[in-house]
Amino acid sequence: MAQGKKAAPLKIKPAVEDEFISFSARLLEFGQRHLTLIILILASAIIAAAGWGYLQKRQTLRQEKAAELFQAAVGQKGSDAATLRKELQTIIQDYPETGGALQARLLLANLLFQERRYQEAAAAFTALGSLSPELASLVAENLSACYEAMQDYPQAVQVLEPLAARAAPHYRHELRRRQALLWEKAGQPHKALEIYQAILKDNPPAHLLPYLQEKIQVLASYTG
Repeated sequence: MAQGKKAAPLKIKPAVEDEFISFSARLLEFGQRHLTLIILILASAIIAAAGWGYLQKRQTLRQEKAAELFQAAVGQKGSDAATLRKELQTIIQDYPETGGALQARLLLANLLFQERRYQEAAAAFTALGSLSPELASLVAENLSACYEAMQDYPQAVQVLEPLAARAAPHYRHELRRRQALLWEKAGQPHKALEIYQAILKDNPPAHLLPYLQEKIQVLASYTG
């Protein structure tokens, strides 16, 4: 009896492979149908990246140029104050938002103070503070010095208040002591006395105790 041929086993491909092929086909079809859109998106991304790189490079060059001009301005020997001020103002105007401009603003404000142009110096320090909040401590101290020089003692006290309110203990004691001295200069010993008494209650360092006790005793005799 003749034997029939054995039937070959059926090979069934995994469903996952079918799904992958189907997904690839759909993806290819989507790409073909939306080729123009895809090209536009890719082109936009490339242009944006190139534009960002250009802006970054331009800002770096501006930073370097501003720093170079600042160093040249302060490095001149024998230049008068008026010339230096003009060069600093040029850096501030032509290269805003650079480190060189920030240095120029700070130096210009100090120059104005040294020339006893206290109102202009106060305006310069105020502008510096609004542009660079991280310099708040430096600005507040210098503004206080400007107002003190103009004998506007209440304002000299006031600009230190936000700084003193959030300062660490040691720095706070020094700021409060300066405020008390300003009130003494203003001829208001009772306000100075209140501040010295507040410092005494704020756990001051031991070396400051004799000074505070003496101030409190003297001012208490004035205020009755």
